[in-house]
Amino acid sequence: MICKICNKKITGRKDKLFCSVKCKNYYHVNLRKATAVVVKELDNILHRNRSILLEIMGKRKIQCRVSRMVLEKKHFVFKYHTHQ
Repeated sequence: MICKICNKKITGRKDKLFCSVKCKNYYHVNLRKATAVVVKELDNILHRNRSILLEIMGKRKIQCRVSRMVLEKKHFVFKYHTHQ
């Protein structure tokens, strides 16, 4: 087996993915950074969508029908929503 980070030969167990703790930590730190960026972008989109819906609906507790055109004008992202 070869290390995912530094391409050195791995000794020890067959299922090891990294040659050292340093390589393992490097991989996981960078994975968390990349994941955090994507999550932040999605959170921003969802927050904007919720703000748009709150602006249109106000404090009403009942459901109502909203035209797709109204949402499109306010740049609602239909790809990401949490409820219908």
